[in-house]
Order: sequence, then structure tokens, then C-alpha cells
Amino acid sequence: MTGNRVATIELGGTHVAVAVIDLAARAIVGGTHLTRPLNSGGSADDILDAIAAAARVLGSEHGGRWAVAVPGPFDFAAGIARYTGVGKFDSLYGIDLRARLADALDAEPSSFTFVNDADAFALGEYAAGAARGLSRFCCVTLGTGVGSGWVVAGELTDGAAPGGEVHLLEFEGQRIEARMSRRAIRAAYSRRTGRSEAVPDVKEIADLARGGDPIARDVLEDAFSFLGRALDGPLARFDADALIIGGTIARSWDLLEPALSSGLRRPGFPVIRAELSDEAPMIGAAYAAHSADAAMLGARGR
Repeated sequence: MTGNRVATIELGGTHVAVAVIDLAARAIVGGTHLTRPLNSGGSADDILDAIAAAARVLGSEHGGRWAVAVPGPFDFAAGIARYTGVGKFDSLYGIDLRARLADALDAEPSSFTFVNDADAFALGEYAAGAARGLSRFCCVTLGTGVGSGWVVAGELTDGAAPGGEVHLLEFEGQRIEARMSRRAIRAAYSRRTGRSEAVPDVKEIADLARGGDPIARDVLEDAFSFLGRALDGPLARFDADALIIGGTIARSWDLLEPALSSGLRRPGFPVIRAELSDEAPMIGAAYAAHSADAAMLGARGR
């Protein structure tokens, strides 16, 4: 039934992914998930053409509703890109993606819902992943940077961070991403080892730590425990039931969880690894679009 299906687009720095989400099953419809490479440094026309080309593959078996998960800075209500100086999608600045995508896909502009990708990840975990059944939680994604979503009873809130963005928090005199991010971890390892070339990525540093490299282990423990200390106060103010952790760095869970939990200084507080991966922001974006439709219908009913 197409009425229970939402077409989704997930925009990343190096890729565009599309899928049809079955709202009843809260899952991707088999055979619809597609990922294609994307040059986020390209021209606006090239980027939009690539997004539209991927989305057209989904056909029309989705009820004409579109959910789009995109990174910030972005005007999600208006559908207008605000990227500038962030190293990706700068050519989209000021462009109305709602209007451009609607025109390219022969869709109604009102059929598009835009959601922050980290918020969408959190909603995806709530709808179909590790946060099922939780009433109040924070979901943090760790990769190139630190993303976050704060959820209460299935609805997004600002939580205990400026605009809901954990990466904007300052702790011990610095922004969180200055100590806890892919760039920060690699830089710390470079400083400690004196290596300025061929610095290993986080996965390789984690492998070195498991193999007994004391510098690699110290660098990761410092970053992960710092994150725990930085989140301790916000989680307490939010009265969170749990902290969900996702993203590529969460793949090093055996190293991440003990150090982060020790930094939190909250014995027994649930720190839970996300269950979903690439599908989380897509399911979450569809969930948000469905919630927006329900809210609109409720408002009309009043």
C-alpha cells in the first residue's frame, strides 16, 4: 500500500542514499535502498542533478511523500541550504532545495519534509532500533564530528544543548569536537607519536590500541572519557533515561564504552550502542515526515 510508504533521501558529504520506507513495518522496503557517490564540492546544478537522479530510481510506489535527511546548517522549515565555510555543499548556499527537488521530481513542494541527519538518526533508533521503549534519551553520532538528537516521547527537542547541537557545547575551555572527533583523535595521535605523514585513521588507531600500543590506547581513552565528562551535566539536566551512541567510531565499542561510561561518573547509567546503521536516518526522516503529516491533520481538525 503506497499510502504507508515514504520516499527518503539521505544526503552525506560523499554520498546520496535513497530508499522507500514502509511506515507500518518501520523498515526499508526490500530492493529500494540505493547509495551513489556525491561530490559535495561540486556546483549546485551538479549536486542537485545527482540527488534527483538517485531519487528517480524509486519510481512512484511511495504515495508521493518525500523525507530528506540533510546535515546542517540548513533551514529545515523552509528547505533552504545555509552551508558556508563547512567544506561541503557550499555551492548550495541560499538555494531552495524544496522547490528545486519538487521541480526535478515532478512533486508538490509541500510533500517534502527536511530533517537534520543526526535528529533523523535518533528518531530512527526510537522507531526501530536501540531506543525503542525509551521515553527520554539523547542519541550521539560519532564520526567526522559529533552529531546529536534529543527525543522525548518520540518528539525532537533541543534537550540540554544549544539548538540541540552537542558539538556547540563547551567543556574544559573548548568545544567538544576539539577533543572528540576524527580530526582531533588523529591529530592527538600525530602529536604523541611525532608522525606527520600517513597518520592512521580512527579504525587503525583502535586496532593499534587492541594490539597493545599504549599511545593509541591513551589517545582514545582521553577522547572518549572527555566526551563522557562533557555529556554528564547535560544528560543530568535533561533527565535522560539513556545515551545512545552511533556513527562509525561506535564500531570501536569495546574501547569506547568503558572510557565514556567512566567519564560520565553515573554508575549504572545505560550507555547503549545504536542497533541501526545507514538505515537509521532514513527510517527516522520518514518517521518525522509522518509525524508532521499527523500534526498538520490534527491542526486542521481543530
